[in-house]
Amino acid sequence: MEEKYLKDLVIALIVILLIVLGVKCNSLYRDINAVPVESKYKELALSEDVFSQIQNIEHSIQDRKEFVFTVTKDPLEQNLIVKTMQDLEKQWRQEVENMVRLESTIVPEIGKRRAAISHQGKTKLYSIGDAFFYGKITDIRQGEIVYSYKGANNILAIQKLPDKPEAIKKDNEISENRKYNW
Repeated sequence: MEEKYLKDLVIALIVILLIVLGVKCNSLYRDINAVPVESKYKELALSEDVFSQIQNIEHSIQDRKEFVFTVTKDPLEQNLIVKTMQDLEKQWRQEVENMVRLESTIVPEIGKRRAAISHQGKTKLYSIGDAFFYGKITDIRQGEIVYSYKGANNILAIQKLPDKPEAIKKDNEISENRKYNW
């Protein structure tokens, strides 16, 4: 007999639970219908165009955060197009330092013949038989040296320094074509 009452109790609880859920759903539906279609905050909302522009800006910022620079110079430096006097001077000095250049020869009537060869900003004296950048020196003459490289004899003549660019020749004057339009 007790099972019969237990069965009736479970059925009664289920019916009560269904009635409570029905009342709750009905009250929620009334609350939703009570909200006006046009909100009082409508004017504060963003239009689709403004919203898409904001999203584009956010994507751009995110892309820039993830971008890896592969250049050695600062890409944000403002004077990459206009070379300054210091840039031109530095470029000219590097060009001179990278040259293998015969500066002078010393050819005495009695004694050792020597040649001054500069490379990478350093000048070194060489004698006949010494090895240098291009091979082995076989002869030193007035104003030139003879050297052998891979079995062939070649001549290296005295070279003067390359001319400085016009822009850095004049220390105090700024030429008319180099005035900046800031």
